[in-house]
Amino acid sequence: MEFERDPRLPPPRRKARPLSVRFDADTIDRLKALAARRNKGYQTLLKEFVCERLYEEEKREGILPAREE
Repeated sequence: MEFERDPRLPPPRRKARPLSVRFDADTIDRLKALAARRNKGYQTLLKEFVCERLYEEEKREGILPAREE
């Protein structure tokens, strides 16, 4: 039996896979400080940075068309 999803709920998040990346202590401290100023977790901020940069690089390489803003 399948249930209908409540349309008031946000869409389900895609499943994330764990990844290990090493940074020096100073970089982590800077990331945590910036995340705190933005009221976000540092891992959330790091994921946002990676996604934003990936999008810009894909645009630059012609993989994605540039969005009109």
